[in-house]
Amino acid sequence: MHQYGPGRMPAPSPQHHMPQRLVSPPQVPLPDLSPSDYVRTAHYSVTVVDRNGRIAVTSPLRALGWASGTLLAFSVDAGRVIAVTRVEGLAEIGDTAPRRKVTPRGFVNLPVITRRRAGIVNGDRLLLLANAQPGALLILAPAALAVMLHHHTIGQEQQR
Repeated sequence: MHQYGPGRMPAPSPQHHMPQRLVSPPQVPLPDLSPSDYVRTAHYSVTVVDRNGRIAVTSPLRALGWASGTLLAFSVDAGRVIAVTRVEGLAEIGDTAPRRKVTPRGFVNLPVITRRRAGIVNGDRLLLLANAQPGALLILAPAALAVMLHHHTIGQEQQR
């Protein structure tokens, strides 16, 4: 039993029971997307890179019609976006793109050189974009997404 008064706990002030002011998070400007900007043939998913460079790609593979055992080639552009394409036939002379097969469980091991060029480390979450029309899988690492969003955010701020 606590009583308020001299020598005891102080009486609560009126401010003590007032709710705290809520602070809203900063607004991130988003692009103005018209319906024509939406790519209907794309399938998006997120996956995590394990310590061996393995990623789960089951749902993007289904969207692309790629089965277990499909041979894939990897390339990385200047923006650190990985393009994965299906290899048909023999490699052409001078083609040095790393290759990997899709495992029976729908996993792909990203080649070490590809991970390094794209700035991918163990535990990174990757955005996968399977685009059925050209038949390619794009893998966007956190570094690539950060750059894309940073440029967009700066562009939005400059328009204000």
